Amino acid sequence: MKILFVNHSSYLSGATVSCFNLMTNLGDDIIPIFATKEDGPILENLKKSNINTYIIGNKGLLGIRYIKSFLKILKSERIDLIHLNTLTPFCKYAGIAGFLKKVPIVWVVRENPLISRSRRLRFWLKNLSSKIIFVDRDTKEKLLPSNKANVKVIYNGVDLNFFRPVKSKFLFEKFNIDENKKLIGYIGLITRRKGIEYLIKALPLVKKNNNNLKIIIIGGYKPNEEEYFKYITRLIKGFSLEGDIYFTGLLKDIREALNSLDIVVLPSLEERCSRSLLESLACAKAVIATRVGGNPEIVEDGLNGILVDPKNEKQIAEAILKLLENDELRQQMGVNGRSRAERMFDIKNHINKMRNIYFEVAGKK
Repeated sequence: MKILFVNHSSYLSGATVSCFNLMTNLGDDIIPIFATKEDGPILENLKKSNINTYIIGNKGLLGIRYIKSFLKILKSERIDLIHLNTLTPFCKYAGIAGFLKKVPIVWVVRENPLISRSRRLRFWLKNLSSKIIFVDRDTKEKLLPSNKANVKVIYNGVDLNFFRPVKSKFLFEKFNIDENKKLIGYIGLITRRKGIEYLIKALPLVKKNNNNLKIIIIGGYKPNEEEYFKYITRLIKGFSLEGDIYFTGLLKDIREALNSLDIVVLPSLEERCSRSLLESLACAKAVIATRVGGNPEIVEDGLNGILVDPKNEKQIAEAILKLLENDELRQQMGVNGRSRAERMFDIKNHINKMRNIYFEVAGKK
C-alpha cells in the first residue's frame, strides 16, 4: 500500500519527528511518500531512508496550485491513502485533492483546539476525513466532543530502545560544567508558546535557596521566532544569569544531552502530546510540566513528575527545589516515568494501531 504523508513543515518539531518515526517503522508492505511546503532538516533524514519527497511551495490563488500539485502526486504515485499530519491549511488542500480523487484520508490532529485556525478547519476535518486521530483526549473533547465512530485518540509513541536511561556527561563536557552541579533542562523549539521565560524567571527564585544548578536549553528556533529568542537572551542578561544558562542549539540527536539532565521542565503555555515529555519519561527523568492541554495525560502529578500552573515562575521554582532537595523522590519519579512510557507510549503499539487504521480505511484488511 502506498501512503502519502503530508506535513506543512519540514523543521525538526514534534509533529515532523512523529511523522518521520511513523513512516520509517511501518514495515515493508507500506510505501510512504512525503509532501511538504518547505525545505528543512527532516528532508535529509528522509533521503537517507529512501523515502520519496515532494516540496510544494506555490500555493496560488485560493490554494488552487496546491490542489493541482497534490492531484498530480496522487495520480503519478498511485496513492492508496493520504495521512494528513497536522490540522493546517496546507493539509486541507491535500485533503481536497484526495476527496476529488476518492482517496481515503486519515487526518491527525495535534494542534491547539481553541485557536481560530483549528475552528475554521473543523468543517474540512469533519467532511474530508475517513478517520480522525487525536493525539490526546483534551484536543478531542474541545474540538469534536461527540463520540463518532470515525474518531479515535492515539497517543504519540516513543522508541523505548532508542530513548532509554544511560549515564552521560555530554553537557558537562560540552559546556565545561562542574559535575557536582545539577542540570535542569528544557527540550524543544524556542518559541513563544513554550513559555521559556517562566523557567528563566524561576531561576533567581531557586538560587536564593540552592545555587548548585545550571539550566540547559536544548533546541533551536525558526527564523520567525528570532525576536522571541532575542527577548529570552535579554531576560537572561537582565537577571545576570549569563553564567547559569546554556543553549545547545539544534541537536539532531538529543539522547546524550537528555541523559545528562537531572530534571526536565516544560513550561508551555499550550501543549498537546509532547514528544519531549515522552522522551524524558523514557529516559527515566523526573519532569515538571504545566497543567495545560495533553500534559496531564502524560504526567501523573506526584508520581512521575510535578504539574504547575502556566505562567507561574514561583510554582516552577518550588517544584525544582523540591526535586533538587530530595534525590530519592527525583529518582523514583524517573523510574515511574519509564514504567508509564512502557505501558502507554511504546512506539511499537502506536505503529500497530496506525497500521490497523490504514488497512481498515483503505479497505485492504
